Amino acid sequence: MVHDDRPMTMVEHLDELRKRLGLALLGLGAGAVIGYIFAPQIMAVILRPAGTPKLTALTVLEPFLAKFKTALITGVALSMPWLLYQVFAFIRPALTPQEKKAADWALVGMAVLFYTGVVFGYVFILPASTRWLLAQGGDIIQVQLTALAYVGYVAWFMVGVGLAFETPLLIVALAWLGIVSPATLRKEWRIAYMVIFTASAVLTPDWSPVTMFMVAAPMIVLYELSIVLCRILFRQRAAAQGEAGTVQG
Repeated sequence: MVHDDRPMTMVEHLDELRKRLGLALLGLGAGAVIGYIFAPQIMAVILRPAGTPKLTALTVLEPFLAKFKTALITGVALSMPWLLYQVFAFIRPALTPQEKKAADWALVGMAVLFYTGVVFGYVFILPASTRWLLAQGGDIIQVQLTALAYVGYVAWFMVGVGLAFETPLLIVALAWLGIVSPATLRKEWRIAYMVIFTASAVLTPDWSPVTMFMVAAPMIVLYELSIVLCRILFRQRAAAQGEAGTVQG
């Protein structure tokens, strides 16, 4: 890291990138080790929504591969704030003081929203949708939950809901860049709601109207919240520009 005010050279940029990648991998590795150690307990937790105590393995390698996959997913989940921090730390020298302050808040917000989405999906959506899907077998189809498939199914869903909860930050970032405005967001709310319901249908494992609405409802609330945040951002920017004009005058 260069501590003076001169621009970083290409070699220094590459060295900084190497450093950040190394730290990111260390954090991911530490999280994965924790995930592997506690893999049985973690798998028992993610199995609760299915209402069954055990998974099925079809090959000799599947128990190990399921534990490894669980460990890797857990590593990503645990190290997410650390990984995001390394990204922000790499681009931080190029930011202005105001942008650095905004980036710090964005980092905290991304972590909070992601984990909120994961918890919301696990508690409210995954149990209902999983048991509904399993019930479709009825008395004719005996469903066996294979370890690798089920771990992947839960991971895909939880990550999807977690990322969906990042909607406010994405919209605020677009407003910060001048791509959208609060007026545009309010005017095009019908299109936004249609996109939200479409995304909810994709994210919902069972595609049922009930679980789709359970995913869409918080996303709509977050969309409306993002409009409020954008209005605050635009007012602050207008006030700052007015003060700058007064000083120059």
